[in-house]
Amino acid sequence: MDYIDLHADTLMEITSGDLRKNTANIDLFRIRKQFTHYTQIFAIWKDQAQVEKSRREEVFMQTYQRARALLADAGEEILLCQSFAEMEAAWKSGKYAAFLSIEDLSFMGKYAAQAAELGFRFAMLTWNYENEYGCGAAKSNKMHLTPLGKQMVRELTTQGIILDLSHLSDGGVEDVLELTDRAVIASHSDVRKICGQPRNLTDAHIRELIRRKGLIGMNLYRDFVGADRQVDLRMLFSHMDAVLALGGEDVLAFGCDFDGCEDHFPDQITGVESMSFLQREMEAAGFDQKLQQKIFSGNAYAFLKRNL
Repeated sequence: MDYIDLHADTLMEITSGDLRKNTANIDLFRIRKQFTHYTQIFAIWKDQAQVEKSRREEVFMQTYQRARALLADAGEEILLCQSFAEMEAAWKSGKYAAFLSIEDLSFMGKYAAQAAELGFRFAMLTWNYENEYGCGAAKSNKMHLTPLGKQMVRELTTQGIILDLSHLSDGGVEDVLELTDRAVIASHSDVRKICGQPRNLTDAHIRELIRRKGLIGMNLYRDFVGADRQVDLRMLFSHMDAVLALGGEDVLAFGCDFDGCEDHFPDQITGVESMSFLQREMEAAGFDQKLQQKIFSGNAYAFLKRNL
């Protein structure tokens, strides 16, 4: 089976080894044991509360260059892509594919105007905090985009960058959906009526993502899957079932948030090495092979073909 994942922080978290083999949640050695074709959207991110504003652009560029270096070092196995055609070429040559996403656009500072030029194809306006563009859902779901945030939505769409609604407040999501009619994604968010975390999606959000033929990446962070102490895969499947019940068979994907949630996964999930186990559990739970293929790669593949 092929695998396309919409969100991982791995390039930010590799401290031992490299992208080929490491102690983080994802490496290519573990991927190759399970999947023929693989595409990963890697996030560039840093907690802005820990970065002096005067050094923000300097730290961004250092972080960005290190991420690019990790990808370049593994270039015999994985290629950084900026289009669907480049991803297809990578797959056909026996390599994996990577895309870059900026998680919290404020981290880029002045470089936001060059996001596409720097190789980014996806962007989140906020992380968990309020910034010059809007507010993260973790702080307040009532706040809307700022005037600068609305301007940036137009700028990013002009650059051809796909907007990612994960982390954005409900008010901000409403603004994005009013400002552009293009397809958008929620790269690593679950369903709010199943687990009431403010970062999860409302039914209205899900219906709009379905209408626009977007993508919803199921997040494996256990706090978004279920509020109980024991969080298992049955709870994750209930989120999938909720999206399916709204007509979302063609938008479901994975955005596991590997290396972004401190290993707080549902029971029996430890990292990317668990994806084959997860697939078998999906089959046992009644997800047929066609639907499994759509969730693991088919829906994301079709989206990238339409939009990149």
